[in-house]
Amino acid sequence: MSYKFFELSKEDTVGIISLNNPPVNAFTLEMAKEFDKIINHITGMESIKSLIITGKEKIFSAGADIGLMRSRDWKYLEALIEVGQRAFKRLESSEKIVIAVINGHCMGGALELALACDRRLMATGRARLGLPEVKIGLIPSWGAAYRLPRLIGKSKALDLIIRGKLLSAEEAKEVGIVDEIYSDDELLKKSLEYAKEISSGATFAMGMIKRCINESVGLALEESMRLECEVQSEVFRSHDCKEGMNAFLEKRNPNFVGK
Repeated sequence: MSYKFFELSKEDTVGIISLNNPPVNAFTLEMAKEFDKIINHITGMESIKSLIITGKEKIFSAGADIGLMRSRDWKYLEALIEVGQRAFKRLESSEKIVIAVINGHCMGGALELALACDRRLMATGRARLGLPEVKIGLIPSWGAAYRLPRLIGKSKALDLIIRGKLLSAEEAKEVGIVDEIYSDDELLKKSLEYAKEISSGATFAMGMIKRCINESVGLALEESMRLECEVQSEVFRSHDCKEGMNAFLEKRNPNFVGK
């Protein structure tokens, strides 16, 4: 299946979505709708066990297309917000582990996309990351106000958003937005190694772990433990659980299939 604004490829069981809307991979409403469509499609693909999202041409994304937004009315921006929020929620709730591979500048809505991923790896060098919407009189509206404080804390998140501060890879890692940083040359290689390691494991259980972590935010301890018990009952009945326990007792490597 081909797409207008993205390239979808596979390396073994790792899916790779590359943003491809030159020159800066800026999101339009049409592009956001296509992204939502891709995520919905990939969610049901058993052949893809983990997912990388990255950019083409040494940039991740400049975020939303400001020039296009300026030329349209509120209805356009409202639709763009709604589609982006839906797509990123779909991405976040997917049972696949999703890795944002930030290979260049990552601004505004692009960082909000990265925040909806499970892990964030970034290239060192000239790339900068941030939420600069306030500098043009806007606010982030694809989930940053919810996700960023939960990742780095309320005070740090507020400061970054109200100042529209841009961070280097090293600064983003120090504050806790980015998990790992690599040189330009190493970034994709290291990201693929990580994604392939995940894909070879018990991906069904990993998806359930992701579900428990995501759904436990805001739950009381007793509710969270009840959720873990309910999910464990489903995991315990899975093929991978039986295979994992058999392999352990037989002293061999397990052959997980993600079911």
